[in-house]
Amino acid sequence: MPLSWKLQLPALERPLDVGCSALDVGCSHMAHSVEGHLKLRVAEYDDLIRKLVPAYPAMRPVQLDLLALSVPPEGGLVLDLGGGTGALAAAIAERFPHTAVEIWDTDPAMLAAARERCAPFGERVRYVERSFADPLPACDAVAACLALHHVKDLAVKAGIYRHIFAALRPGGIFVNADTTVPASPPLRDHAFRAWARSMAPHGITEPEAFDHFASWAHEDYYPPLITELRLLAEAGFAEPECFWREAAAAVFGAVK
Repeated sequence: MPLSWKLQLPALERPLDVGCSALDVGCSHMAHSVEGHLKLRVAEYDDLIRKLVPAYPAMRPVQLDLLALSVPPEGGLVLDLGGGTGALAAAIAERFPHTAVEIWDTDPAMLAAARERCAPFGERVRYVERSFADPLPACDAVAACLALHHVKDLAVKAGIYRHIFAALRPGGIFVNADTTVPASPPLRDHAFRAWARSMAPHGITEPEAFDHFASWAHEDYYPPLITELRLLAEAGFAEPECFWREAAAAVFGAVK
């Protein structure tokens, strides 16, 4: 059977509609639980994410090099949207020793893990238990890693991008590492099969990978890259760009 039928994937630029779940940031309160979504304990997240998204480690240096274009050497503020266990925030704090990082996340368990991981950085890392769909404070850069695909409503995502543009100082950068999948069925099927093949070295079979995709489709939406770049342009960014890509994984964003 065609992969697109099996996964019940969304049609062109339209996310799968399963109503207003606890995960959907289009609802009044976003309370995304990684434990519920990926069926794992928070302590297992860092290991499992490398198996489910094998491109994950390669995304990090790309993001850090791009952040270096905008983070002032004397210090500044970087927002980490949906920062989870604090892996990205810790990497930013280590790379930029005079910079403060704010982790915005609504999952208390993940924030607790982030506090433990980022404790060596003291007050330079702050923890904000709020939805990243809310207005953001002024900052020098905004980063996210495997977080914004939880936003299924494109109107809500457009609002998030507008908030990011408004928060950034001139010359500030937004760098998003996430999954994007083409809307055209042949290209969409190809992207998911390539993603499944990348899991194989980690002991995940193709049927198991497809089962993951089907399960995640109830809460996740991976818009085509062209849609993401269009939303950034509509938010005010003059030159949205894809900086890196591998199978369904991409690092994209823009400078204000």
